[in-house]
Amino acid sequence: MSHPVFVVTGAPNKGKSTFIKAMTNDESVVVREQARTTTSAKPYPFKIERAIGGKIDWETCFTLWDTPGFENAAEMHEILTEWGIRESDHPIELIRKFLETYAGHSDFVYELEIFKPIAGYACIIYVADCSKPFRKSEYLWEMELIKFTRLPRIAVLNPVDGDRHLESWRSGLTDYFNNIKVFNPHETTFDEKLRILGAFSHLTDEWEEPLNKVIGALKMQREKVLEECARIIRKTILQIFDREFSVRYDGIRDEEEHRVELVSQVREFVHKTMDDTQREITHRFGLQIDVAFDREFDDNDLFDTTVRRKNLSVHQRALINVMVGGGIGAAVDVAAGGLTFGLFTTALGVGGGLAAYFKEISPMDLVKIGSYDPDEERIQIDSLSPELGLLVINRLRQVVAVLYNRTAANTETVVIRKDLDLADLQNLGSLLKKMAVSRKDRYSEKNKQKLLDYIHEKLKEDRTVVKVEAT
Repeated sequence: MSHPVFVVTGAPNKGKSTFIKAMTNDESVVVREQARTTTSAKPYPFKIERAIGGKIDWETCFTLWDTPGFENAAEMHEILTEWGIRESDHPIELIRKFLETYAGHSDFVYELEIFKPIAGYACIIYVADCSKPFRKSEYLWEMELIKFTRLPRIAVLNPVDGDRHLESWRSGLTDYFNNIKVFNPHETTFDEKLRILGAFSHLTDEWEEPLNKVIGALKMQREKVLEECARIIRKTILQIFDREFSVRYDGIRDEEEHRVELVSQVREFVHKTMDDTQREITHRFGLQIDVAFDREFDDNDLFDTTVRRKNLSVHQRALINVMVGGGIGAAVDVAAGGLTFGLFTTALGVGGGLAAYFKEISPMDLVKIGSYDPDEERIQIDSLSPELGLLVINRLRQVVAVLYNRTAANTETVVIRKDLDLADLQNLGSLLKKMAVSRKDRYSEKNKQKLLDYIHEKLKEDRTVVKVEAT
């Protein structure tokens, strides 16, 4: 074989197709709740982009065969065992004989489909639902058939509704499989997929090197994407901070109405910029996601109360408000436990910190509106809040984390840790404050590099602390 090939087997409706969908990210894999959705064997190649001979091409790294569930495993095993006693052929030769002898036989419709790709000396992946009780009598003959092949084989336990029967499955499968792994395709992360590929690489010496190369290539691709995403996020912050916003007095409306219009202008620009950035990041991951209809990608209005609450933790708000207000001592007190009689807390700092805990931030808090200019007859935004910069970073970190771990089978919610270490938040708050207020600081290569380094580190950190949980 030119590349590793695996045949995914198991009882009907145990998650075989979902497993393949998660591992290959192939949207064409059909998954339904009812049993017997898969009735024939079908290959799903996993390809990655490579530069070959100066041209970009797609190379198949491994193939997963989707197969129907077993139906008459006991009878097939009985036939093969009888043949094996009389003949000295390798088990695969006996299986090929069975395929030829019983071709079109109504009693072995599904077994014939399962063993067609296995007859090509593929490795076997047995998928079982470990949320259901393990009953050896129910699964004995399909496991005996798999063992009969003498091919490399691994069991993947899918906790469809929890793992309460995990240990009984581990114990029951030990005598039949070279390795046993737990993998939930609905809640998997990118690193979990690499872990499963690593387990596959140990099944046979022949495929260890090619699969390790695949793992290495996938890691390098994702590292490059994270670097690109960090630059995109930094560019977005600079675009938002650099934009000039103003409205001309019309002589009819009062000053407050003009201020509301000005904030609305900022809101619309930020929303559009975030949408554009999100599409750009999505493109970097090579995914075609309609951001207008995907529930994970519709929260780009950072001036909306619900979106702000979701993308900025109360501790972040408290700390950055304190620092922007000038009370670094208060930031230490709030971070250390919050709302105490801290000796270092300044009166101004306390006000900012406490307000962040008890007062819902308003859109007006995200902008600093200047005074009316009678010469120009207009009012403008003097600066944007550093808090808006933090909101942009958190929101786009969330987008990157979702896309980093997105699979065709993953339907759950990705959650990142938004609370930052005190030192991180102090440094970032100070940097964003300078860049939000001063064009000179905004254009400083040193400050731009600091911001890029911070964002990149957080994107890398999100990979290890991310959680995937049910909605």
